[in-house]
Amino acid sequence: MKYSIADFVMEVAENNYKKFKIIAEKFRCDDLKKADLFLPVTDDDVIYEMNYCDKKYEKPNGILHASAVLRKMSDLIVGYNSFLLHSVCLDIDGTGMVFSALSGTGKSTHLANWYAYINGEENMPEALKALRNKKSDLRIDSKNEKPKLTIVNGDKPIVRFFDKEFCNKNGLEIPQGTEFGVPYAYGTPWNGKEKLGCNMRTKLRHICFIERSETNFVTKIDKKDAVERILKQVYIPKDPTALAQTFKLVDRLINFCELWIIHCNMEPESAKIAYDAIFKNH
Repeated sequence: MKYSIADFVMEVAENNYKKFKIIAEKFRCDDLKKADLFLPVTDDDVIYEMNYCDKKYEKPNGILHASAVLRKMSDLIVGYNSFLLHSVCLDIDGTGMVFSALSGTGKSTHLANWYAYINGEENMPEALKALRNKKSDLRIDSKNEKPKLTIVNGDKPIVRFFDKEFCNKNGLEIPQGTEFGVPYAYGTPWNGKEKLGCNMRTKLRHICFIERSETNFVTKIDKKDAVERILKQVYIPKDPTALAQTFKLVDRLINFCELWIIHCNMEPESAKIAYDAIFKNH
């Protein structure tokens, strides 16, 4: 079966597991397309996931197979100027941003507040409604400002750089409108327990690290402060060459993007304060 993920055509080896086929259904592509990458996930790969993960499983299953596909893909794409970033990825009127933080910090709740503030609560996914501490009438209401927020991926987007010479040399398709040297963040089938995301890309411009705080405010940080934070959220391959390449890609990313810390509580007004600081007052 072939899938279009991050503008790669990926072929996954035939298997008897159903989980990945279900979560990746909207990423399926025309079987006539030539695959850029082949993911030969084996039974040994699935067993590795069973032994590696924190949760104990008695036997291999579809969840473990989907994890094995993710690991195999993450190892391969580094060689094609791409890597996996554990974060929430949004597109706001063509500008991409990610929320990154340690598990349990409140990325999803912060996302729910942003969604309500920009898009309103009426069309909010049920999974986000359940995360909100309280409802609020707080909403962008400027006559001249009607931005739209799209959730690209709720957990594990792919960041990809396009370099013309590299793509031509390796026979990789360059999507129409691509800007070379710009980081693009893509939705993937691995979109978190809330299952939020779509098959699209956005030009990544802002990286936001979320920290809990009693009051809401935003600070800019420099590259040095951002490196350690972001590496905690990047898939780290075991192969030394791939590891070195990952470091280079992360360096390219943080040199291109604006870097922020969003100090926030879980109240609805946290979204307004953060949005204004990043998109209006900068």
